[in-house]
Amino acid sequence: MSVIFWLVLMSYFIVCFATYTFLYRIKFLISYHLGMNIAMLSSGVMGLAVGVVLGNAFPSHYTLVTIVVTVIAIVIGAIFGALVDYQTLLSGVSGGLMAGIMGPMIGVMADFGFITFCTILLYVIFGMLCLSVRS
Repeated sequence: MSVIFWLVLMSYFIVCFATYTFLYRIKFLISYHLGMNIAMLSSGVMGLAVGVVLGNAFPSHYTLVTIVVTVIAIVIGAIFGALVDYQTLLSGVSGGLMAGIMGPMIGVMADFGFITFCTILLYVIFGMLCLSVRS
């Protein structure tokens, strides 16, 4: 795995952490419907993006990559879902499960252009999540 893939992967987690800390500070403004969207989008886009990068970097270890990415996406969905209530936690877990299984499948067949697209998509989605809460 080259250095650029590691940098891209670490940037995903940095953006995810920054978004979570921002949303945690204003969690009392998040309604149930917005919380469900936040939980499903965060787990879905992280599962897809991390799965594409790791699936492309390690295509011969497909089973291990799928398990790792699925666990990462489920944990992120649960963390973001816990900002609101248990129903949003469940939505985040289910969204993370689906994206964690799909991401490595796409990643095995992806090229660098698609990884770039997933990276831009992740940054835009997490930016939209931060801007979606009205203060």
